[in-house]
Amino acid sequence: MSSLFSWVDVLHCADVRMLLPAASTIVRQTTLPAAVPSQMQAALRLQAEGMFLGSVPSNRLGLGVLPGGDDAERQGLIIAWPVPSSGELESGLSAKQEKLVRYLPEMAAMIVLATGDLPSVSADREVGSVAISMRGRKGLVLRAARESVGNDGETAWDSGVRSAIAETVLNAGIDASRMQETIARTEATRRTSGTRTTMLDPGVRSALAESLDVKVAAAESDSEWWNDWAVLLAGAVISCGPLAELAQLRRVEEGVKTSRLEVLVKRYSEPSRALRVCVAGFAIVALAPIAFAWVRSAVIQWKMPEEAAVFERNQRTIEQRISHYRELGRRTLPVTKILGDLACCTPDGIEIEQIQLSGTQGVSVRGVSKAKSDIFAENLVTEMASNMDASGVFEKSRPRFDAGDGRGILKFDIEAPIVRPTLESQYPETRDWAKATLAQRKYGKPNDETSDGDAAAESSATASANNGTAMARANPDAGADPEAAPSEPAAPDAGAARGDDAGTADGGDRRGSGAAAVGGPARGIARRGDATASGAGSGTSGASGASGATGTGGAGSTPAATSGSGAGAGGGPAAAALANAQVPPTFSDEELRAMTRDQARGLLADFSRAKRRADLDAETRKRIDADFNRILDYLKSIT
Repeated sequence: MSSLFSWVDVLHCADVRMLLPAASTIVRQTTLPAAVPSQMQAALRLQAEGMFLGSVPSNRLGLGVLPGGDDAERQGLIIAWPVPSSGELESGLSAKQEKLVRYLPEMAAMIVLATGDLPSVSADREVGSVAISMRGRKGLVLRAARESVGNDGETAWDSGVRSAIAETVLNAGIDASRMQETIARTEATRRTSGTRTTMLDPGVRSALAESLDVKVAAAESDSEWWNDWAVLLAGAVISCGPLAELAQLRRVEEGVKTSRLEVLVKRYSEPSRALRVCVAGFAIVALAPIAFAWVRSAVIQWKMPEEAAVFERNQRTIEQRISHYRELGRRTLPVTKILGDLACCTPDGIEIEQIQLSGTQGVSVRGVSKAKSDIFAENLVTEMASNMDASGVFEKSRPRFDAGDGRGILKFDIEAPIVRPTLESQYPETRDWAKATLAQRKYGKPNDETSDGDAAAESSATASANNGTAMARANPDAGADPEAAPSEPAAPDAGAARGDDAGTADGGDRRGSGAAAVGGPARGIARRGDATASGAGSGTSGASGASGATGTGGAGSTPAATSGSGAGAGGGPAAAALANAQVPPTFSDEELRAMTRDQARGLLADFSRAKRRADLDAETRKRIDADFNRILDYLKSIT
């Protein structure tokens, strides 16, 4: 093939025709009415499209109208070269060579060889192709068949060719009685050259000689030359005659450039080639990362031959830091630090019962708040919430508390989100437990100017002096005879009796009764009475007895009651706060509705302390009870 195209290039030939075996084509014959040749060609193209329904492209389709009479019906011939089902086969030709090549169907050449009363046969056993043409009463008959050699070899092949000849003879209109004779006469002209067999009528030589204008010397000297070249000579006659369109088939449509993607798809559409590519790709994908890692390690070792241990240590450090920051990103809370922050934010007087910590929901504190000497329980809760917001660790604290009871004790809870759990807050020394403990806050530090022992001695001396002064004021005679004071144990009882009578008689016991009630509840009096063994308690009892003996009021009815009267006579800071509690003024309904919940609770606590005073008259107590109930009703309405 290469030598052929080299010869073509030397001669600058622009047209090369290649014979297409009959087994590769499909032949269809049709009848066309007498019309203008262009109309008959258009009608033949429409019939071809209807037969193949677009499965065969136009470059692989050959159309021809056979010659005949002007008024008679004409025969149309359609030769199709279908695309193989496995895809277009490669021809082995370059793009330049494909432009020069035109494909000539063998069936088109058989039109010229169809002469006389015998069929013309061209068969090739290697490709299994059989081409037969014959003229009969019904016109030209063409037959393209594919025959296989089979297991019987040449016998089966000859049988298949004989069957194809018999069908062609019948289609040409030969009588059945003459069919065997015609087949025998045809086989008598058989010529075999390699795998190719031809059966041509002797009159074919004269027909070809009349159609060719070229004289060949070999044809004059060799009688077998015509049989060897008859099909190719007939193809040349068709290519140069009125049926030249039948000899212009192309493998690829002219003007359509095949893209690289199409070429790639066609190239790797073969299963074996595609399998090899898949195996190579899998090997690359599986081994490339390993090879790349090995090359990278080799380069690092080459650049740092003595720093491998340092590199590994740095890598481990980086991994540890990444792990550390990953843990911090999961909102892990430093629980001990947060508990320390809460302790520094909790004022004295608050007892925490429950603490809940969550990285997403924040902190929740629940406890009890107790009123101090001059600070309400509500104010302690509000102060704790403010301290938490000021620390920077928490924000937007939400305190909630119920109305306190009569003792100034209430339950509360505080919720706040944790915004900066690792922040190091700076607390003042008065709230920082790391700088001053509870004992140091209450009693001072050991390195103060006055030691704890001196302070305790000074406090004891002051208390003894105060008790002595109280005894002197209560009983002047006790100062003249200090030894007589403890020898009068019955004086308090007598004084109590006389005091009760005197109080009943003149009604002057109101002041004495009020003074005894201010001292605090009975439990405070009982604790004070149990401590009568001390010097201060003895002095107070003596004072009470003297007061009862003179009959100054009902305070002398019980020594313990007298000792508990007054702000500083027992009961501690709570008794002092109760004795100093003021009676709140009355208020209007408009003023009450203008108060917030916290303001109303604070006012309710003031009225609660005022109600516990025992020196109130009936009208004031009635007004306090009414205002107290009004505040309670208002708090219930806004809850």
